[in-house]
Amino acid sequence: MGFDCDIKICRSLCCRNCAVVTEDEAIALIGKVKKEYGLDLELKKYFRKAQGEHGHYFAVKMIKGQCIFLDKEKRCRIYRCRPKLCELYPVVDIDVVDARCPDVMKNRFSQDMLETLKKRYAIEVDERIRKEQIFCFV
Repeated sequence: MGFDCDIKICRSLCCRNCAVVTEDEAIALIGKVKKEYGLDLELKKYFRKAQGEHGHYFAVKMIKGQCIFLDKEKRCRIYRCRPKLCELYPVVDIDVVDARCPDVMKNRFSQDMLETLKKRYAIEVDERIRKEQIFCFV
């Protein structure tokens, strides 16, 4: 299931959320990006450590409030390999949708689509990350 939004309207609002992944997910993402795009990503250059109550994680680095993977046109350079939290946006928690998303405000998502994304969030996002309330970045 995919959804094409108009980034001219939102200016990639979804890419202003800091995607947090497990270490295994970060390493897998680096491998997928190498295979799919031929880009060599370094863990320390593209991710920063994040600490939660339930574990240690990695967060995609942000530059001036936007994801490090955005290009000058505000398009994701690793779109086909993006983290699960990015893929499931505008769902930002099991039962939470980012109401700031212009497509949510304009009701461009059907209830069925949002429910499917919420179910995927519950299944596909690492259980420890789902439990976290706050991340401290180190």
